[in-house]
Amino acid sequence: MNRFLVAFAAAAVGVAIAAAPARAAVPGAATATFTKQSSWSTGYTGQYTIDNGTSAPLTWRVEFDLPSGTTLANAWGATVTHTGDHYVAVGASWNATVAPGGNTWFGWLAQGTGGPLNCSLNGASCTGVTATADIRPPTTPGNLRAVVGTTAFTLRWDASTDDVGVKGYEVYSGANLVATVSGTEYTMGMPPPMIITYRVRALDAAGNASPYAVITPGGTPDTVAPSVPPSLSPGSATIRWGASTDNVAVAGYDVYVNGDHYGATSNTALTVPPLGFGSFTFSIVAFDGAGNRSEPRSLSVAIDPGPNSDYRSPTVPTDLRISISATQVTWTWTASTDNVGVAGYQVFHGPDWSGNVTATTYVEPRPAGQTVFGLKVRAFDAIGNKSAFATLTVVLDPPPPTP
Repeated sequence: MNRFLVAFAAAAVGVAIAAAPARAAVPGAATATFTKQSSWSTGYTGQYTIDNGTSAPLTWRVEFDLPSGTTLANAWGATVTHTGDHYVAVGASWNATVAPGGNTWFGWLAQGTGGPLNCSLNGASCTGVTATADIRPPTTPGNLRAVVGTTAFTLRWDASTDDVGVKGYEVYSGANLVATVSGTEYTMGMPPPMIITYRVRALDAAGNASPYAVITPGGTPDTVAPSVPPSLSPGSATIRWGASTDNVAVAGYDVYVNGDHYGATSNTALTVPPLGFGSFTFSIVAFDGAGNRSEPRSLSVAIDPGPNSDYRSPTVPTDLRISISATQVTWTWTASTDNVGVAGYQVFHGPDWSGNVTATTYVEPRPAGQTVFGLKVRAFDAIGNKSAFATLTVVLDPPPPTP
């Protein structure tokens, strides 16, 4: 990971930087506001002001992306690291923790004119919006099949599922997008007498995309794996990578952080829950419609805290237990504790991340048949420190028949 420490006086870069003016923090929220202070044809100076409108001390971490062609030459008031175009800033020794109702700032000299994008403050929106973002892609459309008529050709598939809701499906013929539909079929005129690969993926309202379902009527069995993704730019919010290639079609990518599977998508980026500080290994594996998988593209990075950051992790959730009805499974546990405060809980099935909750309850549909069913739960705080997992595995019998 490319890293640079930021502790430059304003005189060192030939720019006069005024201290941040006194500001009133947004009540009940922590925010980070960007201001472009001065600019010219090849660069600018910019500043983020962090306001703590909460009732607790704020140990802050601001993350943002810079568009291609813009880089940070120097910065002050923070320690900054970057991987590719993704930047992470944590406080210097004198401003790493902001008192309730207080504020602080950091700034930089940019080469290029692009301003910061996709800003997050401790994993949440820099605007102080508390609504949970939809970051999970839908599942892959199931059982993609072709129905050949006398004058028409129809693709049909089983509906995808999503934690919020599927908005629609994109249908591709070869590399070309031919339709966007809300249902689970698409009819077109008879294609020419040649082998064509068709792909269908589900989208939700937030733009998250499932992996593709792939079908090649009349094609030979595919035994060739996609290429390894050519690049990887990890971050503690959004992970990006380069597109793989395949002899037929890349169906999607599995995304792993320290062995935890955070999702599969046909996009070349995925947003994950805030990771916090520590050492992380990011891995991307490409796969095709036949299930062939590439070797992983992996990169290890360290996300370092400021000198006064909250290092303590929450305690492990205790008394994890299960309640079963005919239609759903409810998991409950006893709350963790933390020196600052527990922000929520990450829920996993095996290595697969299922979601985050703020309560001590997680509800999901009951599986249809007999199955070994296990859950892992860990607590996290506002800065991203995480506890160890509490785990429970049970054997679920088939639900009783509907009367």
